[in-house]
Amino acid sequence: MTQTQPDIADTARRWIVRMASGEMTEEELAQFREWRAASADHNTVFEQERRLWRALRISPAQDQAVQASWTHMGRKKTLKNGLFSLTAIAASAAIFLYAPVFRTWLQADQWTGTTIQTVALADGSEAILDSDTAIAIHYSAHHRDITLLRGNALFKVRHDAERPFRVTDQDGRIEDVGTVFEVRDAPDHVTVSVSQGLVDVYTPPTHSVAVRLREGERLAYAHGTTFPVERDISPDDIATWSRGDLTLDNATLAEAVRAISRYRHGAVYVWGDTPTASRISGVFRIDQPDEALSTIAATTGMKILHLPGHIVVLRRA
Repeated sequence: MTQTQPDIADTARRWIVRMASGEMTEEELAQFREWRAASADHNTVFEQERRLWRALRISPAQDQAVQASWTHMGRKKTLKNGLFSLTAIAASAAIFLYAPVFRTWLQADQWTGTTIQTVALADGSEAILDSDTAIAIHYSAHHRDITLLRGNALFKVRHDAERPFRVTDQDGRIEDVGTVFEVRDAPDHVTVSVSQGLVDVYTPPTHSVAVRLREGERLAYAHGTTFPVERDISPDDIATWSRGDLTLDNATLAEAVRAISRYRHGAVYVWGDTPTASRISGVFRIDQPDEALSTIAATTGMKILHLPGHIVVLRRA
């Protein structure tokens, strides 16, 4: 049956909400692409709805209220009934963390799920995106601008002196000088690593003076602070995720779980006190996240509990 214009708009909004949840499966993504390609009207209305949603803004005060509500709720929770309480917490977390996730999706032109994707850019460059990575693309006649909204990305740039290729992440900017480089976005810092060629990194307090990075060099910056350049980085240690490997180096249990979680369907939680003294180092396959979790659990003396919805809980054995 042919959809009416209001029906198409309603369907488009449903796809927007589903994609913004961050839980869209590969099967659903295929269905969405099929629906979008089925009709020029579908594609046109979808873009109209997305522009409308992108025009919305969530204020810092709203974000703080969301986080405060979640914190307040968390304090009132008890774990007398383990499975029930854990499910309630997971559901509450999904609701209260929805707003910032939705905001990111509204800005993004590409957002991966639990898989790694290669995006062919209009100028012949490539952006290889780690799982749970989002970018916004802004190309014009004079500039090629990418904003890394979250996650990790490896850029293989086709140099064009007339149209600089620039990546913005948090409060810094990385400008290509003909190269292959990785940008990793962590909550508290950004790391730039060069595997081929050169890049210029501009960071506060001024963006007028660049730090030039050459092949095998790495630079981190955070909140107006630029850290010393690391040198002699092996190309094999840059963007290992793009080759299917997850490298952990002296990671805490929480860091290891967070790193592995991005490659699996379903959330991973650590329940109760965690063994802070235990550190995890090793190379794991990102296409085998559950095997990695099993190894980490055995290493740190944790037990794995599997719940419906592909939820995994690590707790003291």
